[in-house]
Amino acid sequence: MSPRRRISRARRGGFDVRLPPEERDLLASLPGQLEALLDRLGDGASAPPPALRRLFPVAYARDEVSEAAYASLVRQELLDHRREALAVLAQTASASHLDDEEAAAWLGALNDLRLVLGTTLEVSEEPVEVLPDDPRYVDWVCYGFLSLVQGELVDALGSTLGPPVPGADDGVPDDPWGELPGGLRWDGTMRPEQP
Repeated sequence: MSPRRRISRARRGGFDVRLPPEERDLLASLPGQLEALLDRLGDGASAPPPALRRLFPVAYARDEVSEAAYASLVRQELLDHRREALAVLAQTASASHLDDEEAAAWLGALNDLRLVLGTTLEVSEEPVEVLPDDPRYVDWVCYGFLSLVQGELVDALGSTLGPPVPGADDGVPDDPWGELPGGLRWDGTMRPEQP
């Protein structure tokens, strides 16, 4: 018999949440910890601290002036969006039901928390065996828990989608963005010559 899911689609709409009190307490406390890191971000043009770099990816890796201009243009909006999602998670951690907007905020907040924690833990594709006497053991357990909850939420959100339409993607070109000006690829490197 499979274990009961923590988050599932409700027949009446929205999502039912079944979490024990200690998991709810953890979800209520983590947003404040990330908020404290976000408060250290500084002005819109400065580089984010290492733990936050995945939340604020570089748009112009080879052009510091353009990167600073881009960061000052979009960072506040990104910060506001992330803070709103974290606030919803903290406020609704004890809820037994989420509406669609709250579920979307949970997904964003869980993703941000996982990205920051994963960056701090240097998570990679390689499996890691963490023993209870490891000083980062609690962080690894927390990362695993956040991954589990996020996965269940993604599954619940996915259950609202219709079945795939056979052949729907047959007309999509190999490069959906088309030919870029100057022959550049998405990563800024030159596109190889076509025979």
